[in-house]
Amino acid sequence: MIFANASNQGYYRAPALHDQTLVFTAEGDLWITQLNQTKASRLTSLTAEELDATISKDGKWVAYTANYEGATEVYVMPIAGGVAKRVSFENSRVRLQGWIAAGEVLYSTDNAFGPANFWVLKTVNPQTLTVTDLPLADAVEGAVDDKGEYVYFTQFGLQVSGDNAKVYRGGAKGEIWRYKMGSKQEAQKLTTAHEGSVKQPMVWQQRVYFVSDQSGNDNIWSMSVDGTDIKQHTQYSQWQVRDAQLDNGRIVFQQGADIKLLNLADMAESTLDIELTSDFAHRREQW
Repeated sequence: MIFANASNQGYYRAPALHDQTLVFTAEGDLWITQLNQTKASRLTSLTAEELDATISKDGKWVAYTANYEGATEVYVMPIAGGVAKRVSFENSRVRLQGWIAAGEVLYSTDNAFGPANFWVLKTVNPQTLTVTDLPLADAVEGAVDDKGEYVYFTQFGLQVSGDNAKVYRGGAKGEIWRYKMGSKQEAQKLTTAHEGSVKQPMVWQQRVYFVSDQSGNDNIWSMSVDGTDIKQHTQYSQWQVRDAQLDNGRIVFQQGADIKLLNLADMAESTLDIELTSDFAHRREQW
């Protein structure tokens, strides 16, 4: 029997948002849709897994990670689709962080001189492939404000190993720091008074938003750019907040198999209704 109303929903991961355009991963590929639509279209189709998409500030490009040529590296392609261009050549672990206002891609890698699990932040110009190292030690994640004045970065944190440990309070828990670009001053720790292990810093209107497990589960929190006035914004107790990204006062993130949207103006939360146009090969019987 064929069911005409068979579900076209998928397992959605790692969303990215720019204005009304949403890009996410499902079935190992990138998909694209609009917030006022339910139907999503496949953006990539190669056999490798494309993940961690992030959209440029002008909305014309999407960067993501894939292992097309062995190691996972950063690639850039037009938002309308096309042949992807490889922009990182680390041949080591790479974590894509996002675009900065200058049009460069920010990523972290453990391809650095130092002990095991020593991560650094780098920027790369997608046109010239010029790479710039940020002078920060153990910088696993990061976000640069739109003025290009400060970088807010995460040091340590079990996310580098993909560990799903919760309520870890040891010496390697994630901490957020602030560093003034081009300065010779030491970076300033912002989460000194915060007990949770934190990750995924995002900057918006003089506040730093981040994911923390202080409540016992990963939720969205924020603080002033100087580390004061810490607040919790979501209250999930079952599924964790994953892969959060901020765009113009809205945070999009994965929770369970869904993509959710948090409006920072009124803290209203919504679950995005998305359907895939796919033959769902993974659902076929395997003999």
